[in-house]
Amino acid sequence: MAVKKTAAAAAAAEELAAVKLYMRVDEDADDKVIKAALAAAKVYLTNAGITPDDDTLDLYNLALWSLTLHYYDHRDAVGNEAAFPVGLRPIINQLKLLGAARRAASGG
Repeated sequence: MAVKKTAAAAAAAEELAAVKLYMRVDEDADDKVIKAALAAAKVYLTNAGITPDDDTLDLYNLALWSLTLHYYDHRDAVGNEAAFPVGLRPIINQLKLLGAARRAASGG
């Protein structure tokens, strides 16, 4: 059990480090906020029908990191929904289409 927990903690720490590198955040002061934004971005992508897979992992990560950065940068915007960053919507659309094509090809 401890090994599984340690592996999960290591994977979470690696994921946080990767998103912080993309976001150009060096300090640890906002780690809780970044983790919350990352979790929200995952939920958004999952609800859009997008899940990571080996073929599209790089594109998925780019969408995940970009959306996390967007949530982080606009965390104080209440009542005004900020537009997605340029280029994010086409990535999300492509991931959705690839997922739909895979499901259709597998009969699901």
